[in-house]
Amino acid sequence: MPSNQNNQKTKAVVITILLAMSLVGAGTYGYFSGTPSSSPSSTPSSSGNNDYNSLKNRVNALTQQVRSNPNEISLQQDLGNAYYDLGTAARTAAPNEAKEDFIQATKYYQNVLNTKQDINVLTDMATAAFYSGQNDLAEKSYKEALTERPDFTQALFNYGVFLSEIKKDYATAIQMWQTALNKDPNGPNADQLKQLIAKANEVKASK
Repeated sequence: MPSNQNNQKTKAVVITILLAMSLVGAGTYGYFSGTPSSSPSSTPSSSGNNDYNSLKNRVNALTQQVRSNPNEISLQQDLGNAYYDLGTAARTAAPNEAKEDFIQATKYYQNVLNTKQDINVLTDMATAAFYSGQNDLAEKSYKEALTERPDFTQALFNYGVFLSEIKKDYATAIQMWQTALNKDPNGPNADQLKQLIAKANEVKASK
């Protein structure tokens, strides 16, 4: 019979797999497809090559536009979103480039936030920071978003993932996810939230 410690490890692995499909963002892809970690170098796979190259071309085009119009905040936001999506694609297609893409997304989102306050940009910036290993900035920004709007589902969802993955604070993560679920019990993320809550409860109970 497996020990309690082994059971706990198995449950933690299951929740990590769920977390890998969970982070919600405002970019084209909508969902991230991984959790922050160091990734081995690789070349783009053939299956994701077209999407990856298309996103890279978009980043390059927007970079030129930003250089020509450095004070245009909407372009800075578009470029932040483009890097956000490129980082998401790169986690599969070119893992060695993903972290830098998310660092760039964070930078351009911060440029936007220096000029205007936008809770969506703030939350996406927090998530880009999370993916690029800037954990202090990520947590600070999630907290700022939830101070501004305590029931903001996107921030609740992603901060819960951060707490679970980085802090191993399953109890507070569950609170975040439950608040998000209560806010939109029939929403598109409801099933994922229920799975995350259930698995986090199992891990918490096995400690």
